Amino acid sequence: MKVGNAQYVAPLADASRGETIDSLPFLALGGTPPSVSNTNFIFSFGAPCAGIVLIDKVDLADLAAMLDAAPDPAVPIADFGRNQNIRSDFTGEAIDSASMNELRHKLAPILHRLRDLPFHSAREDRAEMTILRLAYSRDTAIEAKLDPESRNLVEYPLLGYAPATRQQLEVLADLDLLRRRHFTRTHLCGQCASARLHAYEACPSCNCADLVEEPIVHHYRCGWQEPQSRFVKDHTLICPKCRRELRHYGVDYDKPGIVLVCRGCGKDHTDPIVQFACLDCTAATPAINAKTVDWYHYDLTDDGMRSLRAGQIPRLGIEDHLDGYFRAFSPREFKLLVNEGVHVARRYSRPFTVGQLSLANVDRLREEHGIIAVDNAFRLMVDVLIESLRESDFIGSEGGESILIGFPETSRKDAVLLLDRISEKIKKVMPIPIELTLDAVEDGAAAHLLPREITQ
Repeated sequence: MKVGNAQYVAPLADASRGETIDSLPFLALGGTPPSVSNTNFIFSFGAPCAGIVLIDKVDLADLAAMLDAAPDPAVPIADFGRNQNIRSDFTGEAIDSASMNELRHKLAPILHRLRDLPFHSAREDRAEMTILRLAYSRDTAIEAKLDPESRNLVEYPLLGYAPATRQQLEVLADLDLLRRRHFTRTHLCGQCASARLHAYEACPSCNCADLVEEPIVHHYRCGWQEPQSRFVKDHTLICPKCRRELRHYGVDYDKPGIVLVCRGCGKDHTDPIVQFACLDCTAATPAINAKTVDWYHYDLTDDGMRSLRAGQIPRLGIEDHLDGYFRAFSPREFKLLVNEGVHVARRYSRPFTVGQLSLANVDRLREEHGIIAVDNAFRLMVDVLIESLRESDFIGSEGGESILIGFPETSRKDAVLLLDRISEKIKKVMPIPIELTLDAVEDGAAAHLLPREITQ
């Protein structure tokens, strides 16, 4: 993977080759660096490095693609090119001996933490695992910052700019791998969803922002009251109702309050409405109709560290572990197979059964052993089940804690025996005390075990 004239290099020292972190060279991107004493730069991968040094402007998409393919996506980055929207651990104006010594000092603790916990992750978990690794290796919270240049209005400098960052952070927080701390709430444009909005008060009748405060004049004698401008005539106050002149404050009239008068339509209101004008598309959105987004700071949790060490992001349900198995099907596909199985069974007077295996104590296990342990239990449960199935059997998911099994040519009695044997196999390999429940329904009643959303 190339960026400019460079390719990615592994970021950490190789102790077997006698290398130390202090002696590692830097990978230069975006140009040729000046000669600096006691500092080596390389331009292609093949040897460990202490970090990436951005000499000049680099393309954000190219750098992101390179990091995505890198052995360790949390490699430190030093920016000397005044790049925008790129995560960096160090920024400098000029590359010289002083700045490079300062850079080494800044990167040393990061590199030590990266070396102490080597990166490994499944491809599908890479983006989320990178977020956890950046928080761990920089030994800091993932702090949100206001950024007026961003359409989101909020960004996370530690992570750099990426469109799906907030969604990934929220997934990790839902899994208890990160802990939320509320930062702010933004409002979104109803047309383009930008959070860069200008708030202003507007007339409820015509949405005009040209509002002026006026005192209310109350005429004692006839009881009429309106904004003062409607009483003024030739520098005197004349009641619009009875046409009498109001001469003495406190005798003829008083001013009991303030009202907003719209210069656009002339109507008066006690309370204006709040409108949001979008700085990106110029559309106006009433505040009452604007969608909101809550933004948080995030702290790495103990479960997050366990996930880093395990090299995997846990899943919330069993269904997430069924992908890729030949006889595992989506809820819709499972329903179709069950319907066909029931049809064939009735036509030829043969048995057909749907079984269900459920992990009954998920909440207690998560509380006592953590989400990583429960996720491993899900994985083992699926592995054992797949190994135990006959060639004609097939499976699907029911919610996040149960697996459904289709047993063609199998009576309910025999299906229960099969489920008992499978349950015992699962329990034997489990490192935590799981509780399994089972059920089996034969023939036409099999549909009652299917989730409601796929039986309609």
